[in-house]
Parts: sequence; C-alpha cells; structure tokens
Amino acid sequence: MSVQGWPPRFLTKTTAIERKRGDGAKAAAFIEALCRVDKQSFAAPAGQLIELLPWQKQLLDALLARRADGRLKHRTALIGMPRKSGKSALLSGLTMRQLVMGEPGSEIYAVAATRDQARIVFETAKSMIRLEPELADACNIYRDVIENKVTRSIYKVLASEAPQLEGLSPSFVAFDELHAQPNRELFDVLSLASAARVDPMLVAITTAGVKTDSSGKDSLCYSMYQYGQRVANGETADDTFFMAWWQPRFENADYKDAKVWKQANPGFGVIS
Repeated sequence: MSVQGWPPRFLTKTTAIERKRGDGAKAAAFIEALCRVDKQSFAAPAGQLIELLPWQKQLLDALLARRADGRLKHRTALIGMPRKSGKSALLSGLTMRQLVMGEPGSEIYAVAATRDQARIVFETAKSMIRLEPELADACNIYRDVIENKVTRSIYKVLASEAPQLEGLSPSFVAFDELHAQPNRELFDVLSLASAARVDPMLVAITTAGVKTDSSGKDSLCYSMYQYGQRVANGETADDTFFMAWWQPRFENADYKDAKVWKQANPGFGVIS
C-alpha cells in the first residue's frame, strides 16, 4: 500500500519481520491514546489527542524494529525532516512512552544545543502529562525532572553547555535539532554512558543545518548524515544505526517545483 511521504530519500533497511516484531505499533497506540497537544498544530487541535499520519506510523515501525533475539535493532537514529512536521510532538510522545512503559529506573534525557531549546521538548512532555489524567496519575512533575511514581524512572533536560555530565546512565536520549550542536562532545558522552543499558536508544530529530561546527570540522549532524547515507546505500554495514532523511530525489532539483516540495516534506498538502 502506497503511503504519502514514505519512504524518505534516505532510509536504512529493516525487514518486514523486524518491523512486525518491533514496538512501532505499540508506540503509535500509546501516543494516540495518551498524548495530547497543548496548542493548535497539525497533530491535533489544542488539548486533543495526537493523530499520527500514516508516514509517521511507518517511521515508528522502522525506527523501533527488533532483532530475532528480541533486542532493539537500532541504538542510534538520525531523522531529518523540515520544520512544522510535528518533530517535537513525536519526540515528546516517544520519551513519554519510555518514561511510562520503559524498564524500571530508566533515565530519559531531552537534549539540545541550549537549555532553552531542550526545554521545548521537555515542556511539551509536561503539558502532555497535565492534559491526560492517566499520565498525571503516573508521574510527578518537578521544575527540572519528571518522575514515574512507581518505577522511579526519570526524565530530565540537558544542554551542550551543561557543566556536570558525570554519573549518567541514559536509557533513551532525545536530541532536538541536532544540527545546532556546537560539537560532538555531549553526543559522545551520552552514547558511551548508555552502554550499561539493555536496550538504549539515542534519537536525533533535526532540520538540515551547516556542514561545519564551531571548530571548522564537519559538524556532528553532517557527519552522521554522511554516515547514514553510506549505511542506507549498503556501503557501510551497521545494523545499529538508523536514518530516515527527507530531501529531494535529485541534487539539481528545481525547488520551485511542487513535486520537489512533496519529496522533501512528508506532510506536504496535509500539514499546514
């Protein structure tokens, strides 16, 4: 069945059976049953439950695929899409599911280049809890942390300028606007710190950005984009890396052509 907006220009491979045994359908069901938006958006009217589009469900199926041994296939994910595609709502829904349904003692972090940017995702998660009685009953909300009352799992916000990062053991990390990271230091720290977890995942959702960082080297986002291309094209073997990236099909595409807009924006004609 054809789905508008799917697949993206670059997509790493998963098999039908990996997607079927994965958590995509469960994640979609959780988001649509318990996650509400606090302001008007394409996802839903203010205060209403999020309604995922078909391409978003396909994305979740691929992202949360599982191997034959039951473990998550991917540990690191890069998702590139244009602005106003519901990035923050989708990312907040994923983090909320991890907080409520994840293993006891989970550590979930929302991360961005600045604390203000990271709080966009974090505050959306707070609003989701306040708007949904079941989530409100399950969680305690504090200024800088959300806690699962039963499992003691926690959800915090981090930024690249954070002075103290020792002692972290992330289960799920949500990077918003990865292209804005000044360097890869925070990303590397969190990736290494998650090694003790059974099924850790780091998900970065971003719009396109610059190719170089503050040091003049290839930026973290551009480096991951290049790596993801090689994995998607079969040039590099890495089943733990996932990438879904929307852009025009051809490098010399005419950006005045509506067909090109559709290729680069999965919600074109649906999301306003």
